[in-house]
Amino acid sequence: MSEGWGSSGWTPEPEYASDRDDILNDFYMHALAESVTYDRITGFFASSALSLYWGAMPGFVDRGGKIRILCSPRITEEDADGIERGYGARDDDSLAATLRAEFQTLLVNDQLRKPALALAALISENILEVRLARVAGASVDDRRMFHDKVGLFSDTHGQRIGFRGSMNETRYGIASDGNIESFDAWTSWTGHNDSVRVQRSAERFEKLWSGCSNGVEVLALPAPFRHWLESQSRNVRWRELAVEVSTDAEQDPVIRTAPDGRPLREQQITGLELWAEHGHRGILAHATGSGKTVTGITAIAHHTGPALVVAPSRLVARQWKEQLEETGRRVHLCGDGETTWKTRLRTWLSLPATERVVVALAPTATQESFINQASRADNLLLVGDEVHRLGAASFRKILAIDAAARLGLSATPERAGDPEGTSAVLDYFGGVIHRYTLRDALKAGALCDYLYYPQLVRLSPQEQEDWDKFSKRIGQLVAQSHGASGGPTASQLEQIRMMTMQRARIAKKAAAKTPLAQAVVVKHYDRGQRWLVYCDDKEQMDDVTTGLRGAGIDAYQYYSDMPADKAATLRHFDENGGVIVSIKCLDEGVDIPNADHALILASSRNPREFIQRRGRVLRKADGKNVATIYDAILQPDSLDETSGISLLKGELARAGGFARDALNSDARDPLERLVVGLGGDLEALYEYLDSGEETDD
Repeated sequence: MSEGWGSSGWTPEPEYASDRDDILNDFYMHALAESVTYDRITGFFASSALSLYWGAMPGFVDRGGKIRILCSPRITEEDADGIERGYGARDDDSLAATLRAEFQTLLVNDQLRKPALALAALISENILEVRLARVAGASVDDRRMFHDKVGLFSDTHGQRIGFRGSMNETRYGIASDGNIESFDAWTSWTGHNDSVRVQRSAERFEKLWSGCSNGVEVLALPAPFRHWLESQSRNVRWRELAVEVSTDAEQDPVIRTAPDGRPLREQQITGLELWAEHGHRGILAHATGSGKTVTGITAIAHHTGPALVVAPSRLVARQWKEQLEETGRRVHLCGDGETTWKTRLRTWLSLPATERVVVALAPTATQESFINQASRADNLLLVGDEVHRLGAASFRKILAIDAAARLGLSATPERAGDPEGTSAVLDYFGGVIHRYTLRDALKAGALCDYLYYPQLVRLSPQEQEDWDKFSKRIGQLVAQSHGASGGPTASQLEQIRMMTMQRARIAKKAAAKTPLAQAVVVKHYDRGQRWLVYCDDKEQMDDVTTGLRGAGIDAYQYYSDMPADKAATLRHFDENGGVIVSIKCLDEGVDIPNADHALILASSRNPREFIQRRGRVLRKADGKNVATIYDAILQPDSLDETSGISLLKGELARAGGFARDALNSDARDPLERLVVGLGGDLEALYEYLDSGEETDD
């Protein structure tokens, strides 16, 4: 029989820090070597943590050891939304089904199958018991979470070791190549104060575990889920599997889990590997819905110096702040009314990203004082979200920040029609090092499939006349600029650009689009569906909203400076369905995975815009298998070289990509009929559509 820690001569240090100590071998393995119980309160738990100390598990189990873990309901790849929904319903069958679906994502992952099976075996054999905890009364949309972090070991003589600190029970929290973490440790035999801390921690654990703590709801794993785990772990010899897992972990140093223990997807792992190979510089051109934010947070978690995230908007900045805080980091927001940075930024950026992270809105990060303070930070990691935005003339100053490590994130890093801005972004971040397109995401099942229905609409006679006038004048200016000696002047180029923009506005605001929106929605909308209607400006948005409401459709608006509560609008949309009529602010950074239909009225030739709009409605959600996209396509009166071709090519640049990846084989039919009806070359049309060409005004 073990004689316990007191007789073995080992006593834990009063404090551990992973940048100085080997937490796994200096603390965990020693503690487990003599213990018979391990009680853990943690924000996040992952089977990858157990794989680190498998070596101590046989002896622990032979002594009759038991592990009890109380954690937030976030144990697998997907967000906890599904678990929280089932948990909120307090329905064992519902929660069991959700947990089973979540756990199956581990079993089909080559790297995580073995530790997941071993975990299931330990639960089935009653060696490990897991209970879920959350803030009492928190709604599905409430981001508050159970985030306490305490651990208690007991030996056969009743001696105890307690610890409290920043780390979660995940591989990142414990491994030597994981996060930079620190914690205090105390024992029941080294003094009165330490003994009191151990005793109070033990009493608190029991109170929480039994569900008697105010403000915390606790739920055991549902019986149906436990039965299913038992079926999965039948004939699993966890001791043999533990040896294999430990060997695999030693041979595979690749980052495979996010800071909260969730497994990373293939494109995230590859992107982070390539980023490291490129000296921690580069841009990941990953599609909407591919987990760019989690990728960025993982990069931050592994960075030893300070970290700065530059976000394009208030909404995106707030989302970064919330998700970073969920990993246990303190986050300082710069902008959106927060001005403390003016005197504190340099201090914040002197601390490692394991403790705190700075998130700045792009307009704030352009200020000279901000740039000067940020540039003085040693070993700074700068993460640029929607990084193409930083190439705009108004934001390009941010690229003067002298950051040692740089990570750019965007579905479309190249700035359409702005080679100078594109070059500035690519040069600063080190170019695009990995691409993961919407087509890749669709093939991999990361996004849901979709149906695509082009809706042909004409310009009014006056709009067509105005379009033709602009087209003729643009053609004349282009010819003059090409004929001039020394090439086109800056003045000529600016004149062409302005006229092209004015012509584009005619297409975007075509009067026929408003009645088209009403006709499409009234015909196809069913109560409970969730539609997004993209408009060009507020005037068009108001007209469409008024028309839909007049037809009895539950339509409401969403835009950046709306007087109503934006969060409440999205919550109502999520819970009840309806139609959101919006402008650009839904293009980037707003997560609305339950949207299942989209109608695009704003005919942009900017590939970034329509790629983002398509990706926004293709995010996966429970019960959502297929999305539907309707797209207003302007048709010219003829294929006149001056005006008709310019209008048609702009529309086909967008429609071709949509139709190519759609489930329905008839997606191109309206485009074919249009070209044939105008006397065009169908073969040339297919060559153009299949080329993947993307143009911009």
